[in-house]
Amino acid sequence: MKKLGYRNDPKYLFTLHVDTADGIVVIRAFEGDHVAWNPTHHRIDVEVRLNGREIFKRGQLYCGIPQCHSIDGIHAKENVMCLVSMKPGDTDPSYFDDYTSEQLMFARRVGEEISLRREMRYCDRNGNVRKEK
Repeated sequence: MKKLGYRNDPKYLFTLHVDTADGIVVIRAFEGDHVAWNPTHHRIDVEVRLNGREIFKRGQLYCGIPQCHSIDGIHAKENVMCLVSMKPGDTDPSYFDDYTSEQLMFARRVGEEISLRREMRYCDRNGNVRKEK
């Protein structure tokens, strides 16, 4: 799989690469300010690129990870991929109100592929997130 010139960088919590029919999706996770956001969760800000083109800028998408989980482990990675795979029909239509037409097209075209890759990477055969080793 081609990495598009991205390297592991210590300023990211983690970087995920997902090979889709539309190209390579690169998901970068950053540590957010959990205290200002929610004192019981770590905030993870996300940046998403498709074939090197920015789809979601850092912080436009974010999720919370309970403090009992590591911010760079299986639970966090599964949660981030679940976030990026969201598409119309998965939740309330108002969730997508701030999406651009390009972001909506991304969600519709690759959301399901990312969701399937998420399950293959981080879930057991019952669909539950695997335990950390």
